[in-house]
Amino acid sequence: MSDELKEFLLSRRIATSRTTAFNPQGNGQVERYNGIIWQTVSLALRSNNLPITSWEKVLDVALHCIRSLLTTASNCTPHERLFNFQRKSAFGNSIPTWLAKSKSALLRRHVRGSKYEPLVETVEILDVNPNYAYVRLNNG
Repeated sequence: MSDELKEFLLSRRIATSRTTAFNPQGNGQVERYNGIIWQTVSLALRSNNLPITSWEKVLDVALHCIRSLLTTASNCTPHERLFNFQRKSAFGNSIPTWLAKSKSALLRRHVRGSKYEPLVETVEILDVNPNYAYVRLNNG
């Protein structure tokens, strides 16, 4: 790692660690994320009926999907956590088309009566914009 990069990371209070080459067990978080990226690319390939050798054609779409996916733990996307503003699609939209056109969505339950109740419930989408979404819960 260059001194310039070390200084840049240190100035932003970013912790780094070094691992040995060709030892995937030494960097489990990165290997897990690589698996998520590959699963997303594979899904995009299957959705477009493309061979596995065409992975470069869908990589940008797959990465956009991952970066735009809402994390229920932090209630924001990875892009928002890193850059502190919403990510827009190549078409200029900050709301995913599947959400804007959908009639329902899954909502995480933060309070459950028992561990046997589901973690998420299906809710009806009433209105959605880049800042919030109005939903109707099952109990009204």
